[in-house]
Amino acid sequence: MPDVDVLVVGAGPAGAVAALEAKRSAPQLDVLLLERDRAVGAPVRCAEGVGNAGLREFADPDGAPWVARKITRVIFVAPDDTEVKVAERDVGWILDRTRFDAYLAADAGAAGVELLVGTEASGMRHDADGRWEVAVRSGGSADTYRAKVVIAADGVEAMVGRWAGLDSRVPARDMESCVQYVVQGIDFDPDAIYLQFGDQIAPGGYAWVFPKAPGIANVGLGMVALKSDGRNARQYLDDWIARRYPRGARTGYTVGGVIAHTTIKKTYTNGVLVAGDAAHMINPLSGGGIVNAMKAGRLAGRTAAAAIREGDTSARRLAAYHQAWMDLLGEDHLKYYRIKQALEELDDDFFNGLARTVNKIPREKRSLGRIFAHALVKHPQLIPVAARYFV
Repeated sequence: MPDVDVLVVGAGPAGAVAALEAKRSAPQLDVLLLERDRAVGAPVRCAEGVGNAGLREFADPDGAPWVARKITRVIFVAPDDTEVKVAERDVGWILDRTRFDAYLAADAGAAGVELLVGTEASGMRHDADGRWEVAVRSGGSADTYRAKVVIAADGVEAMVGRWAGLDSRVPARDMESCVQYVVQGIDFDPDAIYLQFGDQIAPGGYAWVFPKAPGIANVGLGMVALKSDGRNARQYLDDWIARRYPRGARTGYTVGGVIAHTTIKKTYTNGVLVAGDAAHMINPLSGGGIVNAMKAGRLAGRTAAAAIREGDTSARRLAAYHQAWMDLLGEDHLKYYRIKQALEELDDDFFNGLARTVNKIPREKRSLGRIFAHALVKHPQLIPVAARYFV
């Protein structure tokens, strides 16, 4: 039975960064990174958008081959199609996830991490020495690895955490069904992302246009099935595209789930840390998770390496990881979740009126902060939202 110090399950952003940071923190450790798909980064199951500041903590996007588009503007679209353009700034980037994820994994490999693709964790259990035995499958063969620390970065499915006895269940109201096409031959501002809300467009979520090049964009939406009128996510998206981009050619298609919830109550146990989507480390208001995943992976990798060096991989020692995450972003996500709940109480007429009010602010002064402050004055119904944020 092969022994490793750190075994990371899932080579997405959380897992790749976790493996890299563990190896960097303690180069003498044996770090193994498993990816169940045959290629890191494929298939793509996200809109590929990421914020500028967060991305730069881990990689330089300027001129990088894994960048599809730089974004300088955000355009919010009300249910009645009223557009609200936010003041220009360095908003973020649209990635090419097939290249970006491969770049992160290659970086880990260059540091000495062993990467196995097409290799799926199929179960695990504690042995007599307190280590985890992780069963894996690759093609027609099977093997078992024994690890001092297992880092679960296996995404929304989150099987590793469950095997370790952690509760990663998601309330149905907080699981969004997402669907996306790559659409070509459409007209939009190629330097802006578009976000449209509305009960008839994407109930409980929003629709988006994320440019990849002039005339080409990821066009998708996320919605809460419990709020649906009977249509599924793809039917909602088909109707939205037919209305806004009837001549667009759909050249790619993907589906997935996004957890719009808060971090799980416990992201650790003896010899196990859970990071990224697997731990619900997603902004519950926006659904964004790439940067969050990398930040969680960095904490997990460093915590695992330190614990192994100290000879203590108990839950008590690894609890420092959970506290560090909550201090970094977890507490903020609790606030964002409260805002999400408050916004769900507002109807389409409110958002239509808010959009017209906000458009009276001069565009060069139309920052998100000013929009929110202006909205509080003009629309007292928003006061409970503000109260929930600051309480």
